[in-house]
Amino acid sequence: MERKCDVFYLDGTNEERIARRISRVLKEGGVCVIPTDTLYGIVAIDRHHEAKERLYEIKRRAADKPFIRLIGSIDTFSEYSRQKIPRHLKPYWPGPLTLIVRGVGEPTTALRFASTRWLDCLFFAVGYRAILAPSANRSGEAEIYENGELIDTFRTAVDAIVCIKGGIAEKKPSTILDITTRPFRIVREGALKLSHSDLR
Repeated sequence: MERKCDVFYLDGTNEERIARRISRVLKEGGVCVIPTDTLYGIVAIDRHHEAKERLYEIKRRAADKPFIRLIGSIDTFSEYSRQKIPRHLKPYWPGPLTLIVRGVGEPTTALRFASTRWLDCLFFAVGYRAILAPSANRSGEAEIYENGELIDTFRTAVDAIVCIKGGIAEKKPSTILDITTRPFRIVREGALKLSHSDLR
C-alpha cells in the first residue's frame, strides 16, 4: 500500500498553521521533508529510534554516518554538549554553520542553530526538540531545489512534504567546523565563508 503523503506550500502567511500540522506528524514518529534556512531537508525528531531508522533508509546512508541535528534554541545545545561555543563564533548562530563538538553520551555531535520564521514556528510547535536534518537528496546525488522533483522523489517515502511556494533558492549546504581540536578544522566548505582567524 502506498504511503499517504500530505503536501503543503508555505506562502508567507501560513507558517504557524503548517508548523502545527507537521509537528503532530513528527511527534508521532513521522518523517517529513521541509525547507531549512539552506536546503530542503528530510527531518525527524531526534531520539525517536524508528524515525531515525527510516531516515537512514530514505537517505540511503551508511549507518555509521551520523546526521546533523538542527536546534531552534541555544538552550537545546546544552542537552547535547557541555563544550563552550567560542565567543568569536557566536555571531554566526543562528546561521549556516554546523559545529562538531564534544557530545554528551557520545564522543562528538554535529549541531546547527537554524532560524527562519518557518523554522521558528516549527521548533516552537515541537517543544524545541532537536531535529535530525540531512539534506533532501539520496546519498551521493545532487541537491534538489525544484518542488516538482522534490515531491516526485519523496512522496512515497515520507509522511509530509513542505515546499516553499515558487521553489527554494539554490544555496550551498552549511559549513561544517570541527571545534573539538585546535586549531579548528573545516570539514566542509559551505554557505558560510570562514576566515583564518575563525579557526583559532
